[in-house]
Amino acid sequence: MSISRMVYTGTSYFGEFARNEIKTEIAKHHFKKAFLISDKDLIKCGIVEKIEAVLKENQTPYEIDAEVKPNPTIENVLYGLELYKKSDSDFIIAVGGGSVIDTAKAVAVIANNPENADVVSLEGMDKSSNPAVPIIALPTTAGTGSETTMDYVITNTKEKRKMACMDSKVVPVAAILDTEIMASLPLKLTAATAMDALTHAVESYLSLGAFSFSEMLSLKAVSLISENFLKVLETPKDYEVRKQLAIAQYLAGMSFTNVGLGIVHSMAHPLSAFYDVPHGVANALILPYVLEFNAEACGEKMKELARAFDPTFDMKKDEKAATACCVEMIQRFNTQAGLPQKLVEINVKKEDFDALAQSAYTDASTPDNPRKVDVAILKSLYEKMYA
Repeated sequence: MSISRMVYTGTSYFGEFARNEIKTEIAKHHFKKAFLISDKDLIKCGIVEKIEAVLKENQTPYEIDAEVKPNPTIENVLYGLELYKKSDSDFIIAVGGGSVIDTAKAVAVIANNPENADVVSLEGMDKSSNPAVPIIALPTTAGTGSETTMDYVITNTKEKRKMACMDSKVVPVAAILDTEIMASLPLKLTAATAMDALTHAVESYLSLGAFSFSEMLSLKAVSLISENFLKVLETPKDYEVRKQLAIAQYLAGMSFTNVGLGIVHSMAHPLSAFYDVPHGVANALILPYVLEFNAEACGEKMKELARAFDPTFDMKKDEKAATACCVEMIQRFNTQAGLPQKLVEINVKKEDFDALAQSAYTDASTPDNPRKVDVAILKSLYEKMYA
């Protein structure tokens, strides 16, 4: 008899100026000093300053690491770890996208598990022994769902690959989804991260590990994104639209962190490791091709997925029509957002296909894909989406 598990964040807040709830969480957990992890762009655009204002008003001392890079590396983690050790902080606030929150998770784990100081030993499931430093996650994008997951990804630059780490001890103690902050980011970034969330929802729904609870979360996330994606491009300052996308990424995160993903992520990870392609951009490009490939193994589920994308879809139609509906919607979103749809557009080299396929095959997301693959199949998919 199999047992299904659901792990997600303890307390979450959604809405305009939700950042003020940081004070609530500090008081609840009796935190003394914050270590704030973010990046330079978020400092430049004034987002970090908004969080600092909350901490100052609450008279909570803090120190900052703003050196996180997109597709964070082992070196980023070790740099943040050294700053954390010197800070005498007792909790972490992660302000940013998936890269920032992933870095925060790695720092939080190693700070209380020095035996994992090489970082590479964290790859895989539950590789730490002691609880991580508590994290309050404040995502600035509605994409990764990192604020509610036990997953984090760190790039091993020496081996040109991303390390997928899963640890139930790093799930944030609180998530703050502030729609006023999310509305201040560029539209292209908003679109790419929304497509990341959509990929999480679609892949977790079709994952071999999916079950009724996770499927419910995934389908609702697809529905919310499909309903609000084009709206956010038209009215980026609509906080209700932002809130719905924030809820969607959260639901998708709850689902995939517990049941797995598939080869969209397996194939996207090497693109980021080799070419530093933003994760959401890579997922958006790959998703329609993989969805067509996986469809024959998914049967009736494709019809439910099509209905989530388009409430008017006629359920009397067959799985082929359902797949076409889903792919058409994804391509429409990519086109409207101006996201790349061919590998040649992001300067991927044909001569790297063998290495990309090999890396994708060994990725932690591959075993959960609904249709079995090998290196040759993965290479053929890269070739199909090249130009």
